[in-house]
Amino acid sequence: MRLRRRKDRSELSKHGLAARTGYSARSWQRYLNGRSLPPREAVESMARVGGDDPNRLLVLHEIAAQRWSEGRVGTATVEDSSPAPEHTPTGQQTQGRHLRVVVTAAAVITALPVTVALLLAVRLTEARAQLVDGRSGVSATAVATVSESMVPVIYTCELEQRNGRWYAGLSRTTDTLLSNTQVGIEVA
Repeated sequence: MRLRRRKDRSELSKHGLAARTGYSARSWQRYLNGRSLPPREAVESMARVGGDDPNRLLVLHEIAAQRWSEGRVGTATVEDSSPAPEHTPTGQQTQGRHLRVVVTAAAVITALPVTVALLLAVRLTEARAQLVDGRSGVSATAVATVSESMVPVIYTCELEQRNGRWYAGLSRTTDTLLSNTQVGIEVA
């Protein structure tokens, strides 16, 4: 815990600490997280980097080494009289927080149009089903398929008005429903 405070005061990353002390960043990771006891030389190097008296840290190291040998790793309660630094978020923590916010916003922005598209597809399917149900009572016309080999047919229409309605002269029905796939005389 004291080594971590020294490292935080020095404002060095683990890689920067590794460059100055000769111990790898992974080793410092283990030492600072309490997973392994640092060698005496690493403690001296840390004191030199932090500009501290190595004797004070070495005494604490000896006490910690004794606790490690007794198998009571996390129970060392040696107090350091130096004040603990206030916890302030580092640049990496702030950057990580901003990254989470951006990723969350991107997920919401992506999910919203997809949800709307799915809802519209469901509504369109329901509308088509209602149209098919509505057609069941009306006399159906044969559905024709259009292909490129079909020769276009030209229909001539004679416009006339009867009872206030206009007719093209080919069909007089008012209740036949047509779909967009139908072609032929019904459409004309």
